[in-house]
Amino acid sequence: MQPHELSLEELAVSVGVDASTVLGWHRLGLLVGDGERFSLQDLERSRLILYAERRGISVDEIVEACRTQGDLLSQFVKLVVGDNPRRGRRIEDAAGATGLDPATLHSIWVASGFGDQEEVYDEDLDALRTVGAVLAAGLPEDALVQLVRVLADALGRVAEAENRLFHYYVHERLRSQGLSGEDLGLATSAVSDPIIGLIEPTVLYFHRKAFQRELRDDFVLHLTEATTPPGEAIGEMTATILFVDLSGFTPMTESMGDVAAARVVARFSDLVREAAGRHDGKVVKQIGDEFMLVFTDPADAVRFGLAVDHAVSAESHFPGLRIGAHHGSLLYREGDYIGTTVNIAARVTAAAKRHEFLVTDALLLQARLPPDVEVVAVGGRALKGISGEVALHQIRHGSPRDRMVDPVCHMLLDPATVGATVSWRGTDLKFCSTTCAERFQAQPEQYGGEA
Repeated sequence: MQPHELSLEELAVSVGVDASTVLGWHRLGLLVGDGERFSLQDLERSRLILYAERRGISVDEIVEACRTQGDLLSQFVKLVVGDNPRRGRRIEDAAGATGLDPATLHSIWVASGFGDQEEVYDEDLDALRTVGAVLAAGLPEDALVQLVRVLADALGRVAEAENRLFHYYVHERLRSQGLSGEDLGLATSAVSDPIIGLIEPTVLYFHRKAFQRELRDDFVLHLTEATTPPGEAIGEMTATILFVDLSGFTPMTESMGDVAAARVVARFSDLVREAAGRHDGKVVKQIGDEFMLVFTDPADAVRFGLAVDHAVSAESHFPGLRIGAHHGSLLYREGDYIGTTVNIAARVTAAAKRHEFLVTDALLLQARLPPDVEVVAVGGRALKGISGEVALHQIRHGSPRDRMVDPVCHMLLDPATVGATVSWRGTDLKFCSTTCAERFQAQPEQYGGEA
């Protein structure tokens, strides 16, 4: 038997199934071996079959897909492992090959998200040796594990976006045009093949640009060392956390549908990121219609909040914002920020009403606000999960625009862009469209108040 061949029993053991299961796949044409000897291609094909089964796809469905779309298993084996599949070594053997302590190796492997990868390949060993060199150079293991988690999670999202966006925006559009089978595969490959080689250089470019930008913040940290003693905990810092979300987003999604809501979120994302770039803010994360940002200077957070609120107010049909911010001590961990300051900022945002920007006393004490910014005391508020009352203040800038609220989708409306008017109990209610007006007329009791 050639080194690149596997017996029936070896293949079955390698993927953790009975020999009869492997023979069943072979009889269905899913494996290319002769029934006694199998190639490393069959090892990868078997792994893809099992992955599909774990996702609820039956073997019969795999067979049908390969019949109508060509040999999908071969296509994706090539994408996953290239033209020359190879066998790796056991994960238990990697410690000796890399010089890493087994416990450290396990922590790095888990942080990398490779829990389902049972073999270690040459590129994995090279990466693990690099990890060992980084540890030897003096980076503590805790910091390295955090960095690995951030890289794995962030690049996992990048890889998911690459594949999902291509599938939905290219492959599915070709399908909607009537292409199928081999024609669909050829048309998809004609677009994907030249793109694949561009991915890694593009990722490297964005990493370099981001690293250059982050160096500026590191420069500032060095400049402030004379006035800021080291924190008691590693990663302790002082900063402003701000949350901003769309008020009434749930009823808007229900009334307008997911596709329309996604367009609103995409526009909102543009407005948030543009304002953050102009006011030295950093988007930490986005969850649906909510953004979490961090600012070194609390005055920048105030300027950002006013800017993004002004930008949203300029949109003809858009939900109102809720903005909340707090300044204080927090911890930096794994590319994120944790601590009471974050919790308070989130609760302040939840306490805000539509088109309201609330901040805490702690922020106002540290912020050098522009003279044209108006601060209105709101009073002490009991915030969920926070002991005692927190004194809150509303931030305003200029006179608020005359905006009405569609009671169905909760869009803010300009008087000039009202789509329909309905008289209800002596009041003229304004709607963004006849569709929302008809929804209200069909069930007025459902839309009797604001969310």
